[in-house]
Amino acid sequence: MAKNDKKKDKADEEIVDLASRIGGRPAEPPAPAPPPAREDAGPTRLDGPLPPRRSEQRDRPIVIGGDEPPPPPVPMDPTAKPEGDKSGAIPSPRTPPGPNETDVVVTPIPTLDDWHKFELALRKVRGVGQVRTEYYRHGVLKVRVTFEGEGRLAQALRAGVPGYRVRVLGEDSTTIQILVSTENDERRPG
Repeated sequence: MAKNDKKKDKADEEIVDLASRIGGRPAEPPAPAPPPAREDAGPTRLDGPLPPRRSEQRDRPIVIGGDEPPPPPVPMDPTAKPEGDKSGAIPSPRTPPGPNETDVVVTPIPTLDDWHKFELALRKVRGVGQVRTEYYRHGVLKVRVTFEGEGRLAQALRAGVPGYRVRVLGEDSTTIQILVSTENDERRPG
């Protein structure tokens, strides 16, 4: 007899209950095995309260870092509002312009390349000394300019930033807001 014939004979000898498979009668569940007997006298329940992990003298503080000293107070700007005023304004580290300094807010400066070109042209204006960038966001450039020329800075900007046409939108003692367009923009149809 071949090996395959022996396997078929064993399979034929097994009794298969087809009725339980098709729903005729439910299959009987096997009886659960009894748990092994334990010799130690420890607790057998696992759903009871857990023992404390730490001793009573080493408990964690209620607030982490609660025993640390508070941070030192932030020095306030002398021009800032008193503490009683809760306007929601965030204190800014920026300082107001010093003597002979003016903030110039320029728009539109669409790209970083335009920003750089405008700063270089601004340095060529007669009377303009140091030019320091404060910020650039969404096409708006703010620079702090030192001016020691004749007249006002707004007049000097109107008279000539090389390569740009300047229109002053607003001016006060510390800030000038200008609208610029390049000479190439004026030649474009449009």
